[in-house]
Amino acid sequence: MFYNNPFGSWAEAGQGQSVHHAWNGGAPAPSVFGALPYPTAPSDSNLVTFYFTSFSPTIFNCTVIGPQAQVYYRVVTDNYMPGYTVIKNAEGKNISLIEWQTHPLIEVRDLLAKQHIRTWLGLTKDKSSRTMTVRGMQYTWTPRDKSINLYTGEHKNPRFLARITRANGTITLDMTNDAIQLGLLDPIVAAALLLQSGRNID
Repeated sequence: MFYNNPFGSWAEAGQGQSVHHAWNGGAPAPSVFGALPYPTAPSDSNLVTFYFTSFSPTIFNCTVIGPQAQVYYRVVTDNYMPGYTVIKNAEGKNISLIEWQTHPLIEVRDLLAKQHIRTWLGLTKDKSSRTMTVRGMQYTWTPRDKSINLYTGEHKNPRFLARITRANGTITLDMTNDAIQLGLLDPIVAAALLLQSGRNID
């Protein structure tokens, strides 16, 4: 069930290979570094930070902590039902359900009806990014340096909302207050889990 790690591919792309090459094993695509008008992330003081921590032994059983080291989510994959991963909020309510199968499915309570992950986090035609739709709005996850960034808006005027970074065995999720006010915390946490899972999500 473990195939490729999208973050690993993007990290490789930052080391001289294009994302197209890393995902398809083909010849590298022409570099567009600096050609796209993506904005820079706001300063860290303007971001709300969450950490995926306490891996037991992997991200499929972990805790997501946020400001003031409060537990916001628990990711649970029961040994007796290994085909399912549940994201629970601090009160223990199920927020997201992931069904691991040949073409995995996801459901996010009150936001996303059960559907294939490859539909919800679909690759763009050039396979350089993934799109995510929440409440009819489209967002884009794009590799940028050593992170995976979430943007909204058109290509001509994108707006930074969040980023996922991985370093020293820690997965960090930084979000803008705008992203939180838009009600994107639950779907972004689910997407971060999927993008860092190391499993085939297509």
